[in-house]
Amino acid sequence: MMRIDFRATSGLITLGLLFLILSGCVSLPGNEEVLPASALKGDNLTKTQIQLVEGAQKVLGARRLDIGGRVYPLDCTGTIMAIYAYAGIDLQSPLTQFSGNGVTRLYRYLESLDLIYSSELPLPGDLVFWDNTYDRNNDGKWNDTLTHVGMVVAVDNDGTVHYVHHNYRKGIVLARMNLLQPDTLTEGNKQLNSAMRMRDGKVYPRWLSSHLYRELGKGWELKS
Repeated sequence: MMRIDFRATSGLITLGLLFLILSGCVSLPGNEEVLPASALKGDNLTKTQIQLVEGAQKVLGARRLDIGGRVYPLDCTGTIMAIYAYAGIDLQSPLTQFSGNGVTRLYRYLESLDLIYSSELPLPGDLVFWDNTYDRNNDGKWNDTLTHVGMVVAVDNDGTVHYVHHNYRKGIVLARMNLLQPDTLTEGNKQLNSAMRMRDGKVYPRWLSSHLYRELGKGWELKS
């Protein structure tokens, strides 16, 4: 079984693999653009969680986010607001009471309702927040908090999280994160963690989705 583990290889990547990653950002074997078969099969999923997963499927690859006549920005926060609107949850209106970028406002809103938490095994419908996905203030330091957000659609038995998010190059896509194996890019033919911090074409010591993970938000609990 082939396993690429960056603790074991000390960050050494073959030129072929590096070119493949940089050219497509997340273009590796096993990167599906459809929801995994397990996405809607959880016996413990609420109706809202199921609607959120269905909403994620609806927006994959979308070039315009129009839900119920309301158009949402085609960025990471707009993608989440559109998916949640599909499930009947308005995330847009409450954010006006908070300051900061869209991701920060969304995080602060959920935090105010005690819906922020952390787990290695999140739940479908959970929002995933990341820090330092790019150098937002252009100071060359790792001090950029709450720079990206996505939503969990499924979790495999090995802990691999499938999430939907807006990729700045590819648009709305599915990607992966495994917090149980945070330094492993692929295992066998399966991708465990997607590339994330590669906006300027460089590979950093912390660059996988698992490396930049911050916390989760149970936004789906906003609708009982």
